Amino acid sequence: MLQSIRDKITGWFAIIFLGAIAVVFIFWGVETGSNAGARYAATVNGEGIPLELVRKDWQNRERQLQQMMGGAIPEQMLKAQQSAILDEHIRRQLLTDHARELGYRVSDAMMLQRITSFPQLQVDGKFSPSLYASVVQQQERTVPEFEREFRATMQVDHLERGIAESAFALPNEVVRREALEGETREVDYAVIPASAFLASALVTEEQIQSWYDAHKAEYMTPELADVEYLELKLSDAESEVTVTDELLRGYYEHAKERLTTPERRRPRHILIAVGDGVDDATAQKTAQEVLAKLNTGGDFDALAKQYSKDPISTPNGGVLDWVSRGGSMGPFEEALFAMSKNEVRGPVKTEFGYHILRLDEIEGGETKTYDEAKVELEQEYRSENAQKIFYERSQKLGDESFKALTELTSVAATLNLPLKKIPGFSRQGGGEFASDPKIIEAVFQEDTLAKNENSALIALGEDRAVVVRVATHHPPVQLPVAAVRTAIEFKLKDQAARDAAAKRGAELVARLEGGATWSAVLSDAKLASLGKRAIGRNEASIPAPVRQTIFGISRNAVTAAKPAYRGAVTEDGGFAIVAVSEVRTGSFVAGTPESAAKIRQVAQAQGNQELAAYENELQQRAKVERNPKAFE
Repeated sequence: MLQSIRDKITGWFAIIFLGAIAVVFIFWGVETGSNAGARYAATVNGEGIPLELVRKDWQNRERQLQQMMGGAIPEQMLKAQQSAILDEHIRRQLLTDHARELGYRVSDAMMLQRITSFPQLQVDGKFSPSLYASVVQQQERTVPEFEREFRATMQVDHLERGIAESAFALPNEVVRREALEGETREVDYAVIPASAFLASALVTEEQIQSWYDAHKAEYMTPELADVEYLELKLSDAESEVTVTDELLRGYYEHAKERLTTPERRRPRHILIAVGDGVDDATAQKTAQEVLAKLNTGGDFDALAKQYSKDPISTPNGGVLDWVSRGGSMGPFEEALFAMSKNEVRGPVKTEFGYHILRLDEIEGGETKTYDEAKVELEQEYRSENAQKIFYERSQKLGDESFKALTELTSVAATLNLPLKKIPGFSRQGGGEFASDPKIIEAVFQEDTLAKNENSALIALGEDRAVVVRVATHHPPVQLPVAAVRTAIEFKLKDQAARDAAAKRGAELVARLEGGATWSAVLSDAKLASLGKRAIGRNEASIPAPVRQTIFGISRNAVTAAKPAYRGAVTEDGGFAIVAVSEVRTGSFVAGTPESAAKIRQVAQAQGNQELAAYENELQQRAKVERNPKAFE
């Protein structure tokens, strides 16, 4: 069926179908272009994942990350995100192939019903073909590309839901799970701060020297470079563009076509279809009869409901959506755009049968006057010419810098640019470039750093171009022990204080386990406790190391007669002594709305785990080859 649709993808039917397919671009995304050729980001069991598709997804993710990070993306995060995007494409390819192998199918009706159900693509509660059509046009996609991707998405969805929703949880499983997850423990704890031992911590010169000798690599001056650079900015080029009224009027003449609002028309039609037992002659005769009735005062709405075979428009009296030039079948469009408003014309023959048309509305077709478009055109003209100037100068900056090789002074004079400098540029960046990874890479690559050669032209976004050169390189130098003595002494004292706190804590825990009372031990140690309270596994007010220690104690170690005592090192180096006096298991009452919701929640969690295991098994059996240069 879809092949025949593809063969007839013109006319009023095109408006309906092409409009429908646009949803996939909003919710799923589609493979870019059918000319990916043999260039793949990865292959899965021999089937390639187009490089362009993965790179486009990465560009979108990169923009989001740059907005979140306020600029440069840390190298480690960048690599991790690129890997995650490629892994997701591989996962989807595996599931798509497997769904097809298992015989999952999506009918044409299922696909179109899914598409037309999205409220985001409806206007006034009804599916809007024009909204779909505009999205398709903006995305520059083809029907076969969409059809393949959207159908595959639905197949994978069926497979995933089939696995996840098949999981179930027995009540006794939920009882055990709730007993563990809902468990609370009655606890008290006190913290011995490491800071209490700082004043008494002693560090010898021998210890300082020994630490220095073992960690010399940590005590080096940073590697620095005194950098010279030349830069071009688009904003500078924009200020040099001269705009006259004469130039702008000429520009207006060339821009008239796009300053004209595309004309669109909204027709009604009555379709007398050929087929299903109705031959061409009979259909034509019926169409002539319907036209005659209209010409003698017949009601178009009523006649459409009586005669039209178009299932989409018939319930609305034959009303179609807006039609632009190039959006419909030849004879249909030719007749429509030759009509006057409220005119009735026909029969018009297309491959679907005979149409009786009435033109209800006309919009657009007007061209902005020069005065109306002047401000807009001036901005466009200035921007276009600035781009040309910026591009030409950027090319010249790159060429001149390459010819000069090891100096930028002559290049600055040739291009009338100021030679700027950044002293002490490090591998973390510096100056107005902050931590831009492109500049850092250019400065510290071998040719720039060791040979003092000019870098290649560096594009910083679309409005800035830079060439850098290292005037002087300052390699790392070993700092003498005297220069770092204070820092080492502080580090060693801090560690000694932490060790002393841990030692003191261990002693107090031993006393408690030996039979001393909680209040007596805390009183002797001059410590204040939090106070006895019941906490759950996710109690946010308790430091994580203390909470982990509390729930790491075996239930059997806690009795009514004797609390369990433990110690935990806190995140700031202190030592917490912990007393757990009671363990209360979570409760589960069957037959309540809450218990039913809990069973569903557990079943869903198990289903997700089973789905993850299923996907992992597919990946283990698959032959996957990744392109290491996919993001270069």
